[in-house]
Amino acid sequence: MITVIISIDPSTKFLFDIVDCLKSNSIDFELIEIHPNTDSYKSCLDNIAKLPENSTILFLGHGQDDQIYGGELLDDFPKQPFVKRNEMGIFKNQNIFLLACDSASLIKSSFRIAKTNKAIGFGPLPTEIEEVESDKKLANEGITLDTIELFKQAINETVILSLLKFFKDESKDFIFLKDYLNLHLNKRINKAILEENNRNLADLLFNMKNDMVIY
Repeated sequence: MITVIISIDPSTKFLFDIVDCLKSNSIDFELIEIHPNTDSYKSCLDNIAKLPENSTILFLGHGQDDQIYGGELLDDFPKQPFVKRNEMGIFKNQNIFLLACDSASLIKSSFRIAKTNKAIGFGPLPTEIEEVESDKKLANEGITLDTIELFKQAINETVILSLLKFFKDESKDFIFLKDYLNLHLNKRINKAILEENNRNLADLLFNMKNDMVIY
């Protein structure tokens, strides 16, 4: 069973391209949307707890090294923790793909609690200018809003290609998803350097690939 969980948030709206592409390619999945209200947070957690073991779960949203977040509505409902580190057991015996900032650290630190079959996570994924400005290294590299938009497009492109390849070959183990991501990220990095002459985009994609983990 495939389940896609997405946080409803103005800053993660671009990730719906992944959802739409899975639909248009006839991938059968259940969609769980975490809307910016307390009732939605609770009902989504209830739905996750009821998923059969050995499901493949894709989470698309924001994260930190100690939690992933639910939906946000600017000043009306600031994003709140959806699953904290000590609550990661909700994913026990599942395969989880956390497309969220610092989810690699979350997976590492919660591995004994979560007891997942396999889990894929990432390091920082700067998709807002504020995230760049708060990172001295990125700020000094001159990452612009245009580069961030290209990075968001590249995230969608590489993740979509990798998911479609993985889902269309049911014999593949979950670990192959990371292999497909490595392949498509490498191709996109080469394109950024050789065809687009965009070193900053290539660096962001390299960091995405380099920080990716599977446990």
